[in-house]
Amino acid sequence: MIIIDLGGIIIYREKSNAEKFLAIYNELDTYMRRELNVDSWISHKDLIRRLAEKGNLLIKYNADDLMTFAELRNAIVHNPYKNQLDPIAEPHSIILSRYENLRNKILKPPLALDTIAIKYKDIYKATLEENTLTVMETMSKKSFTHVPVIEDGKLIGVFSENTIFSFIVNNRNVIIDDEFKIKDFIDFIPINNHCSECFLFRPRNITVIEIVEVFKNDLIGSKRIAAVFITNNGREDEKILGLITPWDVITVK
Repeated sequence: MIIIDLGGIIIYREKSNAEKFLAIYNELDTYMRRELNVDSWISHKDLIRRLAEKGNLLIKYNADDLMTFAELRNAIVHNPYKNQLDPIAEPHSIILSRYENLRNKILKPPLALDTIAIKYKDIYKATLEENTLTVMETMSKKSFTHVPVIEDGKLIGVFSENTIFSFIVNNRNVIIDDEFKIKDFIDFIPINNHCSECFLFRPRNITVIEIVEVFKNDLIGSKRIAAVFITNNGREDEKILGLITPWDVITVK
């Protein structure tokens, strides 16, 4: 869009897609050089490679797209027909949008607590005094697999299918009836007492991509990662801020 005043002077001109594209490229270039603390003689593609090798997950997982965008930038800038055709390549709006989204994710990675985590107030929780069958019925109805057990605002453990299995194995011929409370499983709900699953704690500033990487590992020793608890500093003795299960990361792109 071009706006011209009454005197015929251009007072506003909207940037072309090519100009916007180059601005994004320059932002990412500046960011990568700052992260690596290198001078301008290192090429943009080498910056991508080095950061990916260094363990920057967003760069690593999007390296192919970043390389493609770098080639498009070179086609725009190194134009042998500049006098007749400038720019030689005008990025499509869809491409520009993808580059913008990628820039935003890299420069300000979304935090897991703000996006995919179940906030503390929305977590289905239980206390030691709650009726076991009531909790199990809610789990069945809502398809919950793990229920944090909270006392005085602190995590005592997790009640899960694994808990029930371990209890039955260790207490043969037992029948879980209306008299059972969660406290009757006290030997099996602590997070370190689950026989085939484990629970991790991560700080509130962990990003979505870092959480995805956690669940990619899937196992800690012989135990499956059942859930990640988010606390302020990633410590077990802190208040729970959020909960993330494998189901929460399935749709992450």
